[in-house]
Amino acid sequence: MNNTLRTNPQQGRAIATINSILEASKRVLLSQGYERFTTNRVAAASGFNIGTVYRYFPDKENIISQLYQKRLDESYLFLTTQLTNGTTWSGVDEFFGHLLREYIAGHSNEDHAIAVELTKAAVMNQHVKQLDQTHDERILTTLNQAIYERFDTTFEHHLIKFFLELGMHLALMVSMKPEENREFTAQQAVISVIAAVRIHTMHRTAT
Repeated sequence: MNNTLRTNPQQGRAIATINSILEASKRVLLSQGYERFTTNRVAAASGFNIGTVYRYFPDKENIISQLYQKRLDESYLFLTTQLTNGTTWSGVDEFFGHLLREYIAGHSNEDHAIAVELTKAAVMNQHVKQLDQTHDERILTTLNQAIYERFDTTFEHHLIKFFLELGMHLALMVSMKPEENREFTAQQAVISVIAAVRIHTMHRTAT
């Protein structure tokens, strides 16, 4: 199983069909979860017959892989957009705080719910896990280069990954809060990430 389409779309209609199937797949993930995700449910949600689904996607895991790759591409686009928008930061801590603040502002409850279901796929599906590993290296390399260029310092990849994972967990916590508590929780999440990076930076300077 791989994450390539069964048929390479050349026409606008075919691309529109594929996008419709993928959007329907997201709805199935949200309503049924990864464990109950099937091509029959995708076909029903998309309005296409099962033959049309199989024309482009050989099995349900291929659909999941396509959704996961799309999420990874959006994640990398988010990062590169933040790095090229002309913003300046006083330090690495403020930089990570900015990334989390913008991530929270730009992601809906639905985005977080889809991320949770696709994370299950990363655990249970070996091919998706490989996609994740490749993406991680790309993100970490890009971030480390940006940190060096802007702040004349470097971090170990495992430490950058820790800060990113901390931010993701905090962003998920924010999304789970009632609307009236979300702004406060988001502020505290950003403060927490800034503090974590600042403490590490101060420790490195001291030693």
